[in-house]
Amino acid sequence: MIKKILLVVSLLFAFSCEDNVVEEESTMKLWLNGEEVDVEANYKSITTFAEQVEYFNDEDSTTYIKKIFVIHFQKLDGEVRLDKEHYAVIFVDWNGDSTNGLPIDVGNYPYPGEESDKKVYMEIIGTSDYSVSGIAHIESITESGDGWIVSGDGDGYFYNPYAEVDMHGIIEFTDLKVSGDIDISSTPYHNYGGR
Repeated sequence: MIKKILLVVSLLFAFSCEDNVVEEESTMKLWLNGEEVDVEANYKSITTFAEQVEYFNDEDSTTYIKKIFVIHFQKLDGEVRLDKEHYAVIFVDWNGDSTNGLPIDVGNYPYPGEESDKKVYMEIIGTSDYSVSGIAHIESITESGDGWIVSGDGDGYFYNPYAEVDMHGIIEFTDLKVSGDIDISSTPYHNYGGR
């Protein structure tokens, strides 16, 4: 019985990380080219960002809310930068629900998916990387204190300019804490995708 209690207690502390990172009750799995990546061992910083940006669409003369949700994995501690080795999954909803107060909306996020206002992008370090194709889902999002709890997954391909090859990435996350305290405007993900 004591062994079982110790096992449960050790599992509860297995995912403890810095603030704005993965909370104790969160789980996150990542695979690159079929190999599971030990997220905690490989990345010193796992940061989540969320932002809502109002923009005017010239095509239909309408103002929309663009919602952006980012999971950024960085090899080194410190400021989030694109010139440090990293991996990121970016969810963008070009026609976000302006009434629910959530940083991202539940739904499917394809790429390229021209018929959808929702998109997912996967990237690594560099200006020459780009998303090839993918599909991601935000399964649930709820308010929690000064932030939100998000669950979802993604599966897609992106170009790695260093290996000069397309890479396959899969991510699964459950009960991921998204802090409302981070100012995304000081990161490279502010107003991601333009407009």
